[in-house]
Amino acid sequence: MRTVVGCLLVLVSSWASGQLTLPRLFADHMVFQRNAPTKVWGWANPKAKVIINFDNQESKVKANAEGYFEAYLKAREASGPYTMSVVSGDDEKIFQDILIGDVWVASGQSNMEWQLQWNVNNWEEEVKDSDYPEMRFFKVPNEYASSPKKDVSGGEWLIANESNSPQFSAVAWFFAKRNHLEKGVPVGVIESHWGGTPAEAWTTLETLSKTTGYEEIADTIKNPSMPWSEIEAINNQKEERKWALMRDKEAAISSGAQHVDYDDSDWLDRDLPCYCKMTDLAWLRREVQLLPDTISEVQLYISNVIQEAFVFFNGELLWTKTWNDDIKPLEVPVDLIQKGKNVITYRVANSWDNNVYFGRPNEMWLEVNGQKTSLEGNWKYSNDIEPKIPHAIKMFQMPTFLYNAKIAPIGGYTARGIIWYQGESNADKPYYYRELFGNMITDWRKLWGDIPFLYVQLANFMKRSENPTPQSDWAQLREAQTQTLELPKTAMAVTIDIGNADDIHPRNKQDVGARLWLAAKKVSYGDEVVYSGPVLADAIVEGSGVRLTFDHVGSGLKVSKVLKGFAMADLDGNWEWADAEVDGDEVVITAKNIQNPVEISYAWGDNPEATLYNEEGLPAVPFKKKLGGY
Repeated sequence: MRTVVGCLLVLVSSWASGQLTLPRLFADHMVFQRNAPTKVWGWANPKAKVIINFDNQESKVKANAEGYFEAYLKAREASGPYTMSVVSGDDEKIFQDILIGDVWVASGQSNMEWQLQWNVNNWEEEVKDSDYPEMRFFKVPNEYASSPKKDVSGGEWLIANESNSPQFSAVAWFFAKRNHLEKGVPVGVIESHWGGTPAEAWTTLETLSKTTGYEEIADTIKNPSMPWSEIEAINNQKEERKWALMRDKEAAISSGAQHVDYDDSDWLDRDLPCYCKMTDLAWLRREVQLLPDTISEVQLYISNVIQEAFVFFNGELLWTKTWNDDIKPLEVPVDLIQKGKNVITYRVANSWDNNVYFGRPNEMWLEVNGQKTSLEGNWKYSNDIEPKIPHAIKMFQMPTFLYNAKIAPIGGYTARGIIWYQGESNADKPYYYRELFGNMITDWRKLWGDIPFLYVQLANFMKRSENPTPQSDWAQLREAQTQTLELPKTAMAVTIDIGNADDIHPRNKQDVGARLWLAAKKVSYGDEVVYSGPVLADAIVEGSGVRLTFDHVGSGLKVSKVLKGFAMADLDGNWEWADAEVDGDEVVITAKNIQNPVEISYAWGDNPEATLYNEEGLPAVPFKKKLGGY
């Protein structure tokens, strides 16, 4: 993890000495936004003259008393490559291979951060088709700051090819690739994201101080108990110690707790899977009886191992799991199997909240010669084998800290729009999100002007409920995202149908990028395209049923298999699944035991069924609505 305290010392020294400096975004292979004046800025000696040469255009500006300068290059059509020089006195900066096309800022948390190589669907095939020299990506380093910074500490423009593309944001990649191929122009993406981050981390302190629910924490940020540099130094020591302990394979092995003959008689019993408390460096052991003479093949599978683990069989390390690894059946070498007692050992740790999770029903087994034996039930557990994990603050989650370090320094780099995928880390406080998210967008537009802002609505996640769930934090967060469409030049990509109940990081990023691109075509380019799934327009009570009309029906309504996901409630708050039927471009819903409906919903819940689309294949937007005067 990097912070901006030490890594900006060189830049601060350059500014103080008056040496000609431009933000790190200005580098070889960069992309300028087409058809818009391009802002170029930097620092030189106070009052110094600065000359910018680009494609036979010469711009002369004068730095102010603090040495800051900015200029605007005239708008150009998509083209390139070009060279740009910036001169002040004896200092000169030269930038090569500059293209003019479309520039996007890709931000949010881990689902935007998720790289192609992190087991995205068909990622290897995608990488083979990634040699596009006119597509470039710049990744802003992960760093945070307690006050706005002038520049980032690193980064470079990488050209799309088989070597570089695996590390690109998958959502941004699929979005940008469509932009490049459909519009036939160069595309540049500035990736500025960080997994596990709430929207308040991306918002200014001034705005947070006036945002409901965040006034108190904003005051704490402004008036800390000790200087933030001291808090950071103490916290960094804890963070480094935590990761050192978690990933210390040698210490884990030397403990001996993985061996068959290790005495675990004083360990606690855990009936797994469970929601019982397991923390720190959690060791889990389970005995199984086997006869090696009759065994030709063995596989071990335990799902939901959160977050990192060393997996042993009879003392031998089978696998080292890192946080973003998919869990698949592990092959157990037959020569490890002993007659009679065999021991499976997991050493698990969770950097996120120090709470270890292990297994799910029907997803814990040992398969011997094709026959599965359940591993659910009693396991031995201890977290006293190794030192406890120190508690460190997640500084990157602190309100305003990411805006200061990852947005303020790049704000103003001329761009076509912003794509955003975030909300998971705010799902515990959905009632604050509409105001917070809207205020954050307004903050960013102070830097970029009235720029299009396109975002992803949260995907379906967690266990599906058998009954209607009127209370759902994730559903309420999605509703807040829908309400944010009231802001101009916004659009939302709905993903309620392509999530994963067991994984907050669904691997289908292709459809996410494609749906964001449709939104961009409409909002940013003004193309006449169907860019949204059906949106509830009106609900009219007809007897004991309700007739629903929709906007954005495109070529018409379409059902995937069976129309499900609708629910109705009566005045007493009794909810029931509704029968639904498409009638032209409308849907009629009824419920057997609801004669006087007062409220309806569709795809409302953590992981609801969602089967209504338009003919263009875009899913209907989830909703909950009161009827009539209720």
